[in-house]
Amino acid sequence: MEFTWPVMLVGLVAVPLLVAAYASVRRYQARVAQAFADPHLLPLLRSGRPPRAPWLPFACYLGAVALLVLASARPVAAIPVPTNQAALVVGIDTSKSMVATDISPSRLDAAKRMAKELVANLPRSLRVGVVAFSDYAQVLVAPTTDRQEVLEAIERLQPQQATSIGSAILMGVRALPGRERAGEDLLRRQQGVFPTVPQAPPPPASELPPGALVIFSDGVSNFGVDPMEAVQVARQYRVRVHTVGVGTPTGQVQTVDGQLVFIPFDPAGLQQVAQLTGGRYFYPPTAEDFRAIGRELGRAMTWQRQRTEITSLVAALGGLLMLAGGALSLVWYRRLP
Repeated sequence: MEFTWPVMLVGLVAVPLLVAAYASVRRYQARVAQAFADPHLLPLLRSGRPPRAPWLPFACYLGAVALLVLASARPVAAIPVPTNQAALVVGIDTSKSMVATDISPSRLDAAKRMAKELVANLPRSLRVGVVAFSDYAQVLVAPTTDRQEVLEAIERLQPQQATSIGSAILMGVRALPGRERAGEDLLRRQQGVFPTVPQAPPPPASELPPGALVIFSDGVSNFGVDPMEAVQVARQYRVRVHTVGVGTPTGQVQTVDGQLVFIPFDPAGLQQVAQLTGGRYFYPPTAEDFRAIGRELGRAMTWQRQRTEITSLVAALGGLLMLAGGALSLVWYRRLP
């Protein structure tokens, strides 16, 4: 156990002082009783049976004081809490083609808006991560229940260069719990390193918590990992890849970097990726579609130790001991000590 304000533990000095004071009072009471009557006759002056543990109310008060002092120091402990292991990774295309304005104000802004809507419609216990992909894919946020961190990462996205949907799938799978080593050989080949040791087989499906990807893109993959190879990795590791088309069927002709260019929209690759992995292709997506993704993932609850402040718990225990001491005093002595 650790304490946020350890200086408050100085208050524990009161515990031995209270014990010494209690012992002094008990000795004084014994001397007064001896002076009042003969020790053999003193029990006859009392009505009812004396309590077997007359010190118990004081012990309750003493424990309450100690616990309240500990609570004032704001204790932090690693306690087991139920955690949902199911996770979803949102992949957003940040290639230059996403600057097209056939969807107002731009494809990228539309993708960011839809990604935020997806996050808003997912269960709060579901962990969500973010992957941005252009020439390569990068995990911006590992799966977490901190929705604010996820939304801020989505909002910061800016257009880059080419499009690598294969890299998005590969890095998205690797970001999911239990799949950190997925596609190791494929990743090494992309980096120009050819492994000589065969890749270890994926763990059994029963050991993999539920995981899925949702990729927002205009569908034109022209760089990096072959999407079909990445799809095989997703299938091996039981990951469904849902895809969302961002663009209009006619594409867009506009000026980019001082040149007039045609920016196409090609959903065929997105549809194939979704079909091969057991996912679905959405165009355009609805809030119900996003809620359905969360329901399909379900929950995989486990117990994990997390550092948690337990001030309220310790204070509550102190309050209960205080009440218990008061109740015993009233029952045994008809008064509070």
